[in-house]
Amino acid sequence: MKQAIIVLAILCIVGCSKKPSLNAEDIAYVQTTVDLLHVRANFATNMDSAQITFSLDTVYRRHRTSQAEYRNRSAALADDPKHAEAVFSAISDSISKQ
Repeated sequence: MKQAIIVLAILCIVGCSKKPSLNAEDIAYVQTTVDLLHVRANFATNMDSAQITFSLDTVYRRHRTSQAEYRNRSAALADDPKHAEAVFSAISDSISKQ
C-alpha cells in the first residue's frame, strides 16, 4: 500500500513538473493581450478606423511592443502547443479575475 502511494506521489510530481512555466516575455504577452481585449470590448459602435487604430496602438506603446511583434509572438505560440496552452490559460485566468 505504501508503495502505491509513493508511486502516485512521484507520478503527480513528474506530471506537474512537465507543465511549461511562463517567462517574462510570456507574462508581457499575457498583459498585452488582456489590455487589447479590454480596449476592444470598449469600442463604441460609432468609432471610426482611425480611432480604433489609435486605441490599439496606445496599448502596444504602453507595453513597448508593436502590432507586428505582437502578431509574430502570437504565431510563434503555434510551435509549442503545450506552451501555448499555458499562455492562453494565463490569459483566461487574468480575464476571469477582473
